[in-house]
Amino acid sequence: MAAKKILVTGGAGFIGYHLCKKLSTLTDNLTIYDDLSSGKMENVKDVPTAKFVKGDILDLKTLCGLPKQDLIYHLAAQVVVPYSMENPLIDFDTNAKGTLCVLEKARKDDAKLVFASSAAVYGNPSQLPTSEEYGFHPFSCYGLSKVVGEEYCQMYKEQYGLDIVITRFANVYGLRCHGVIHDFLDKLAKNSDKLEIIGTGQQSRDFVHVSDVVDLLATVGSLEKANGETYNVGLGKTIKIIDLAKMMLTILGLQNKTIVTTTGVSWQGDIHTIWFNNAKAKKELGWNPKVTLEDAIKEVIADRKLKV
Repeated sequence: MAAKKILVTGGAGFIGYHLCKKLSTLTDNLTIYDDLSSGKMENVKDVPTAKFVKGDILDLKTLCGLPKQDLIYHLAAQVVVPYSMENPLIDFDTNAKGTLCVLEKARKDDAKLVFASSAAVYGNPSQLPTSEEYGFHPFSCYGLSKVVGEEYCQMYKEQYGLDIVITRFANVYGLRCHGVIHDFLDKLAKNSDKLEIIGTGQQSRDFVHVSDVVDLLATVGSLEKANGETYNVGLGKTIKIIDLAKMMLTILGLQNKTIVTTTGVSWQGDIHTIWFNNAKAKKELGWNPKVTLEDAIKEVIADRKLKV
């Protein structure tokens, strides 16, 4: 990758930051493209060797005005499921039309594209663990917009001969992340006597650490045999949110102090179970996620220096 010009859309976001940190050790020609609507300037500054361009993926003139790239990681997205249900047009613009704009940049440059898709394309799957062949059954506007993005990727691969890799993320977590783990820690920092779970607590998630995700992304970016393929990116295990809460309370020594309650009602578009079959990535890429949920939660807690 040393001589490659690499562009990361959404590079100021959580996964984008960790990916750019890794890529900056592999190339001197790294550009972060982000409108900072949810990404943070702090993340950009912490990858000092990267060039930063503030821009919207829907701004085709600015996007295509960037220097020619060899490899594009397309991570920029609207990722909040409830927001997608309340604002389906905005969600479609960012995730579907935005992906099409990035594909046009890739077509113009004849660049390889790695697209960040989501478990949301599977909806509530009847096949568990879920493999890549399961097919599209989106349950939310977010999931549907990711399906459209994937379909455009396939179209550009078949009609324009672009090298494209699709990566479907389970629940990615780690330092600088937002999500249920950080939400629980925020609540406990305010009041360690109780912890309220949104939903029934019976929802299950496949949590994969960002360092493992970044390892896979770097691999598919450089590996020719990954071109044209789709990969599930998950730990290959699932945990109920109620059990995650109990694990966290045990790590914090709060298991006999904190009362756990649930709202009993999930948000619109919420998926019951995410549990990936990751055998394809293991077999074809030699990828093996290494970080356990318990160890990573301890890392997050230590990083936050949580006092409860």
